[in-house]
Amino acid sequence: MPASAPLPPLPDRPLSVCVVGAGAIGGTIAAKLALAAEAACLADVSVVARGAHLAAIQSQGLRLTTPEGNQVVQVTATDDPDTLPPQDIVITALKGHQVPPMAEKLGRLLAPHGRILPVVNGVPWWYPIADGSGGQKGAEEVDPGGVLWREIGPERAIGAIAVIGATLPEPGHVEVNIDGHFDLGRLPGQDRTDVERLATIFDAAGLVTKQTQPFQNAIFSKLYSNCGFNSVCTLARAPMNSMLADPVLFELTRDIVMEVAAVADAEGAELLEDPEKRLIRAREGAAFKPSTLQDLERGRPMEIEPIFGAALAVGRSHGIATPKLEMVTALLRSIDRAES
Repeated sequence: MPASAPLPPLPDRPLSVCVVGAGAIGGTIAAKLALAAEAACLADVSVVARGAHLAAIQSQGLRLTTPEGNQVVQVTATDDPDTLPPQDIVITALKGHQVPPMAEKLGRLLAPHGRILPVVNGVPWWYPIADGSGGQKGAEEVDPGGVLWREIGPERAIGAIAVIGATLPEPGHVEVNIDGHFDLGRLPGQDRTDVERLATIFDAAGLVTKQTQPFQNAIFSKLYSNCGFNSVCTLARAPMNSMLADPVLFELTRDIVMEVAAVADAEGAELLEDPEKRLIRAREGAAFKPSTLQDLERGRPMEIEPIFGAALAVGRSHGIATPKLEMVTALLRSIDRAES
């Protein structure tokens, strides 16, 4: 469906849901939705995965471990979205750089009335920024060439941020180790009916939700943490609490956090936690390794552009200088090139 066409409402019947990217977070979502399909009023839950993880799900089902115990659920699983029927809801739980190459397949996977729920780190591809000519577009760093805006359309998207801890201990097995919640929402002026329906579905499946309005509050509240903590922890190759125990690194992190907080203010976002308090809480917290550092240690591509590159782009759209963020982003890009 072209992005400019009117968007039909979601049908008043049990919905089909496909989770694209059934790793730790996506697998948790899929397993809980499938286990509670009747209570959540869902007709079908399917997943798109790959490799040994896909093979295990197809042969043994998707295993979910929580503090309450172990459960196994059977779900339709494939590595090709084109083999599935059109879906009412598509949930993407992929790294930011993995989404644009799938734009056409995701567009075909969505029913004409379908909605997409991108669970992301950083600035979402659907988030509008000024394009310099009086219009708006997604950040080039997360939507190169505007392919996602063109093939899917930002009006289909419902904002989602995962604030939970989950791991993938072995193929076909997801484990929840930190209970948390999902922030759901939309931007000012957008219809919230879909958000409320998705929240009802998630809550019925035991996926706790918070409806954050306007949604840029949630985006930038996580973004300032990611930009500051992820960058310096990765460059220092140290967990958050020990990195922040170093006074010089604490000040560098603080400078980056405050630069992104200034960008958030220019966007009209109200931060959900005071940055100074967040810094102290992290310094006094556990030895947590941010996802960017985990990716580096595991030899995976780091999620640089959706977090750091897109934050720089939003800052530039307002003419806000972010020199410390620019410096650490350049260093992370250099490391990523060398490692790959």
